[in-house]
Amino acid sequence: MIVRKGELLFSGPPDQPLLNIEAIRNPDATEDDVIAGVRVTGSADQPKAEIFSDPVMSQQEALSYLLRGQGLSSGQSDSAAMTSMLIGMGVAQSGQVVGKIGETFGVSNLALDTEGVGDSSQVVVSGYVLPGLQVKYGVGIFDSLATLTLRYRLMPKLYVEAVSGIDQALDLLYQFEF
Repeated sequence: MIVRKGELLFSGPPDQPLLNIEAIRNPDATEDDVIAGVRVTGSADQPKAEIFSDPVMSQQEALSYLLRGQGLSSGQSDSAAMTSMLIGMGVAQSGQVVGKIGETFGVSNLALDTEGVGDSSQVVVSGYVLPGLQVKYGVGIFDSLATLTLRYRLMPKLYVEAVSGIDQALDLLYQFEF
């Protein structure tokens, strides 16, 4: 990546600069004389990322040029991974709205996210319906398989988790850091 523009604007608290950054893929490593890049703007705690290209093309095509240096129709069949990435980018942009919806319905830390890789990717909605009880519901992006997960905090760092989907499981989980 080549950084064409990089600005940090301080007009408030020093830990909250405004971002104005633009980076492109090296044009020498990109087919068809396409310039593809990413613009990051907004505050440091809530940046907004935008994929762009010259000439202008769809987000999927521009992202393919940015990541692989070639268009989607260039023979390689990693479209599932590309689709998952695009969905993940869209989901990431909706985080604040989803959180506010959760607060309205009494669900704390409501989140919309993606999990998995390639063909096993899922869109997942999760939140805490009671203190210590997290509910997760995931639906496959490339198939209609759904997974429901309930996780209950028994004591600090100790959880019991029940998963229902293609397979069912009941697990006792201990969380630690090293």
